[in-house]
Amino acid sequence: MNNIQQITFSLHLILTVLLFCCYIVIVVMEQDELEERAQGHALKYSNLLTLTSLVLYVLYKAMTGKIEFSPHVVLVIVNVLNLTYFLFRFLYMKGIELSFRMKNKKAADIICYISTGISVITTITSALKIKIFEIPGSLLRADTAVLIVNFIIISIMIGVYPKQKNVSRKEYKERKEMAEKYSKIFTIVYGIFIIGMVGYIIYRACTR
Repeated sequence: MNNIQQITFSLHLILTVLLFCCYIVIVVMEQDELEERAQGHALKYSNLLTLTSLVLYVLYKAMTGKIEFSPHVVLVIVNVLNLTYFLFRFLYMKGIELSFRMKNKKAADIICYISTGISVITTITSALKIKIFEIPGSLLRADTAVLIVNFIIISIMIGVYPKQKNVSRKEYKERKEMAEKYSKIFTIVYGIFIIGMVGYIIYRACTR
């Protein structure tokens, strides 16, 4: 490092440490009921946003074929976590609660169906190693990257899925039975699919 790089890194490190110390003080200090709710809200969304961004960044670097983490990148990640926590906590204390829950159940269902279809297709193309999805110089295939992003989307959809309205006990039982029925069908079909894919891969490996 030259002198300018050393000064820049030192300033960045000092800023990160100051923000992190503020973060620690706020998290561990005694709080009333409102502050505890604000803290839970801020921790939830700051962690979700930061970790999701980190995974997508690693995925991007893998696609470019260059996975490297400089000290500055690590410090930026810590800063983002701290600042998003401060932001979400401040907004909650001001009466602004950010919610990412979807309101349209049909739209949520459509997204889930599309994501499931994409998962199945990309799993097949990854297992068959179709060359059209290979990217020169990349550490990941295009279909594998899409599959990873799709898993992230499905995970987020579980958290933002619309809340069920209050229903009668009879209607609740009917919905539960229907959900269990479709869940069993999906599990059987998906299990057969996975077993078939594993069998095919083993067969291809043995016949080479």
